[in-house]
Amino acid sequence: MDRILGFPILGFILLLAFNSNANHFIFGHTFSGDESASFLTIVEMIKIESQLAQKDLASNATNAKEHAEHTTEHLTANNTKEINERNPRLATELNNTLSDFVKTFESKSPSESDVKDKVSNISDLLSEVVSARIDKEQLNNVTVKALVVNDLVGEGLEHYGSALGMNESSHAENKTSASNATENGSNETAKIVDNADYQSAQAAMTRAIDMYNEIKPSGNTNSTELGNPLNSLKDKIDSKSAFDQADKLVDEKITPLLKGIFKLSLAEEGDHGGEGDHAEG
Repeated sequence: MDRILGFPILGFILLLAFNSNANHFIFGHTFSGDESASFLTIVEMIKIESQLAQKDLASNATNAKEHAEHTTEHLTANNTKEINERNPRLATELNNTLSDFVKTFESKSPSESDVKDKVSNISDLLSEVVSARIDKEQLNNVTVKALVVNDLVGEGLEHYGSALGMNESSHAENKTSASNATENGSNETAKIVDNADYQSAQAAMTRAIDMYNEIKPSGNTNSTELGNPLNSLKDKIDSKSAFDQADKLVDEKITPLLKGIFKLSLAEEGDHGGEGDHAEG
């Protein structure tokens, strides 16, 4: 009798275990707000680069091609793995779509209508990917969005440095040189050596400002105080100010205010590399 009664109980336990494993297989691990913010920044940058590629196609094919190539550079193997955990089809489709987009610009005369359709397709696909990858609660979370603003500022600064010809090895040297020039009263306009990166920097800052305006708390004095330096950073990039001036504005104004208003834990001085620089979410 005990064995008969025990059988359905054992079967029920095994069924629960199976369902638990099945859910784990389908949904994968629970992503932190920090991971989701970094992923959303990647999505924003892919959209930016694909749109810039379309915009530059008729006027500057070289820039357009560089922007197209940037769309795949933002997506890492780990990002693809994260998407695959939620929806394998979307992971494969996104990789194939972006690779095809890059190949389109390798031809001598890409069709403007074809590129327009591909950019629209990328946008639609990214919306699907976000729905699958980001939990709704995190997607609507102000803290997560504030982290994306921080990352977009980092992207803007990073691309501006690249636009000025600054790489990782020369970064400190360039900052020191720019700092000395600032202290000596020099307002010399910085020289842009990569126009595509310059456009990316401008677009990243524009998106950062738009996102901040969507989430800024009303009736908070600090929210205005943060809006001003964000716009000032965009102005400095637009006017081709020395990199040090832009970097200093981020370190002394934007980062502290983001921390204070949204209670964020962000990377310290020198870490403005875009996605993944924060430590909380």
